[in-house]
This record gives sequence, C-alpha cells and structure tokens, in this order.
Amino acid sequence: MTEALYAQVHEALRARIVGGGLAVGDRLPTQAELVDEFSVSAITIKRALDMLRDEGFVTRRPRIGTVVVSTTPAAGAPPDEPGRLPLVGYIVPGFDDAFGSHLLGGLLEASSERAHVVVAMSRGDSDLEERLIEEQLERGIDGLVLLPTSSQAIPQSVATLVGRGFPIVIVDRTLTGVPVSTVTSDNVTAGRLAAEYLFELGHTRIALIQSPNAVSTLDERKRGVVAAHAAHQVRLEDAQVYSGVRSVVPGASVTPEEDVEGLVAFLDAHPDLTGCVVTEYHSARLVLQAAQRLGRTVPDDLSVICFDAPPEYVDAAIPLTHVEQDQQAIGARAFELVERQLAERGDVSQDTVPVRILAGGSTAPAPRPASS
Repeated sequence: MTEALYAQVHEALRARIVGGGLAVGDRLPTQAELVDEFSVSAITIKRALDMLRDEGFVTRRPRIGTVVVSTTPAAGAPPDEPGRLPLVGYIVPGFDDAFGSHLLGGLLEASSERAHVVVAMSRGDSDLEERLIEEQLERGIDGLVLLPTSSQAIPQSVATLVGRGFPIVIVDRTLTGVPVSTVTSDNVTAGRLAAEYLFELGHTRIALIQSPNAVSTLDERKRGVVAAHAAHQVRLEDAQVYSGVRSVVPGASVTPEEDVEGLVAFLDAHPDLTGCVVTEYHSARLVLQAAQRLGRTVPDDLSVICFDAPPEYVDAAIPLTHVEQDQQAIGARAFELVERQLAERGDVSQDTVPVRILAGGSTAPAPRPASS
C-alpha cells in the first residue's frame, strides 16, 4: 500500500514538472505542505522526492528546499526495470601495463556481476573528454568513473553532474573545491618516500624529473619530495627540478628522442647530481638512455627511482626501483564509491590508498666524492 502511495505522489509531482506547472528554478512545496496536500506520511513524501531527485528533475538545497533543475529525466536516471544491472562509464586518457591496466582490472573485477562498464579513452584531449562524457550519458550510464586529463580546469559536464548529484568518482586526481568523490594514491607520502630512499643511501644532490602535465598527482609528489628535503635540512633548488619530459603526456607531439636530448643537456649541466626522483615510469626510461649517452652508469654513478613499473620490467634496461601504487585497490574502491552513490545520492568521499617502495637495480649508495 505504501509503495502505491509514494508512486502516486511521485507521478503527480512528475506530471506537474513535465507539463510545465513547475518550471526550472521553481521551488516545490515544503514536505509538510505536501503531506497535507496528499494526505500521506512524511516518509511517503520523502520517497517520492527521492525518486524525482534520482531522475534528475529536482535537487535539494540547504535552507531553500527542493528545487526543479530539469523538466526532462536525466541521462543515467535509475532504470525502471527490476534486476537490470547499472551501466557505469569509465573515461581515461590512456593506459598501459605501467599505469592504468591494473586500475581498470580492479574496477572490472569489483563490478563483476554488479554492473556493466563502458570504457573510453580521451587521449589527453580535454575536448574529446567532454564529448565522451556526453556520449556516455546519452548511452544511459547510471554512474561515471573519470580520470581527468587535467586537474586545473574542471570539465563543464563534470560540474553539471556534480551539481545534479549524479554518481561520479574521480580517480588519480584531486579537484580542489569540488564536492566530488575521489580515489587517489597517497601521492605526497609517495614523493617523500622516494626522496627519503635516496637520502638513506647517502644522496644529498637529488634531481626531480617530471613532465609538464597539469595534474594534481605530480604536484603532490613534488610536495612530498620537497618535504623530504626539508626534513634533511637540504634545499631542493629550482635548478634541480626538470619539468620538460613532454613525450609521456597523452597527445603530445614531442618525440622520446627529443626528450632524451633535453635530459642529456640537463644532466650534463648538473654533474653533481647523484640521484633522480622521476615522477613517471616512462620518463625514467628516458633518463636511463640520457645517462648512458653521458657515460654515467646507473646505479653506480646515478641512482634512479620512479613511480610504477610494468610486471617483469619488460621494457626497461634494468629493473627500476619504484614506488608502487595499489592500482587494483584504486579501481575497486572507485566502483564501490559509485555503487554507494547509486544507493544514496550525494554520498561524497575522498579516499587515499597507501603506496610502497619496491627495490630494483637502479639505486645504490651515493658515489664517494673523487679525492683531490
């Protein structure tokens, strides 16, 4: 009986919105007023309003009430057919065995028999990313997991979805000031651990090598490296930071050979550097090539520690010491947060996943200064 009542109230309010009786921006009557109008309980009214919110017709605003935000049902509104698995979109710039494949694996494993996942690649193109989000919404996704191309500019479609309470989770990025669920590695700690590892081996002149990619992940790792230097009362000078590795950025036109040449020039200009923290695996491979061209042996002359590495280090000259992210856990947690939002819209959580260092063959004690 209760189910029939809330369904009747939902249908009556829905008809007012779709029929133009309530326009976008109009406020619905208060819950107490609706209780009197329909002669039903507050619980019944709440369930009817929840259905309208889930369909994208209304939103709840503190101290204002329930406001109409659309006169048509939103893409991704919960399906009417019982038993249908939700459809979750996953949009990512790209992925490989170093980073991304295992994250996707964790997402797919967690969603097995609980949801269908639609994967698309933006290739680092923010315009394409926007189009992919729109395309997936048109396909009727119920939730979205997104690895954005940038942390600086929030896609308009993402801001709209967040404002609507649509289930969305951002992975591997933090978006400051946006009330959206995120799952990232503890990147500040990761950067600190990487630098600490070299300090413990006796290195005091350490380079930070990264791409110019405008993402929070790299900024946070740099903060960790700076913190490790401060803890050892050593200043990380601007000249020790190289941010010119461009070929690793999705969609870049710069070739790896051009990057190697830039790294050769950087290392040649700083012969006192004995260690490198490299914020991406593919950048570290280029550092190895640059060191080889300069006749600097890794790890005897130059120690290199990076982030992530594919299984068996299949394409590296030597096994790289690296900070390992638990990508499986990130993917699994991302799906869990989407699932939570499908059950309770507006459930926002910012989660961080621990990291660890795996020793390889690219690090060694700092070389002793040559005797005069």
